[in-house]
Amino acid sequence: MEHTRRLTLLIGLFISVSAQSNSIDHCLKITNSSDRLSCYDQAFGYKSEVGAEVISTAVIENIVEKAATPPIEKPVAKKTTVNAAQKAYDLVIANSQTMKVVKVTSTKSKKIYYYTDTGRVFRKNTDRTVNFKVNDQVRIENGFLAAQFLVNQAGTKIKIKEIEQ
Repeated sequence: MEHTRRLTLLIGLFISVSAQSNSIDHCLKITNSSDRLSCYDQAFGYKSEVGAEVISTAVIENIVEKAATPPIEKPVAKKTTVNAAQKAYDLVIANSQTMKVVKVTSTKSKKIYYYTDTGRVFRKNTDRTVNFKVNDQVRIENGFLAAQFLVNQAGTKIKIKEIEQ
């Protein structure tokens, strides 16, 4: 008996949903916003005489308001912003180019520095025993968590940090 009640309830619910769906399907095809809203109101049984007045008044006020508004001027970029963007762009381009190692130096504290033909200087930032030699062709490769690597023509990678001069 309990299953029969649930089955009857589900069938009734399904029929009401499909009937409601059929009543609003034709509303979806209406392109005019006001007519489409009226269709939905009618399908769901909403009746208000004030609603049509409010909509038409709002539309008229909105049109008048748009006509009276002067055109918005585009903001001008600040010089510092433009310079920062240009610097970032130049760095991306510089990192994508192949460089040639022209000098390799080592300090007393066993830090190794690589000087390139582009004037950039990189400090070896790892304990690996692998080193680059003069005349190696290297490029910068980005790693995880902003790490940077120099990679030579043989595919050898060394983690580095660029030294600002």
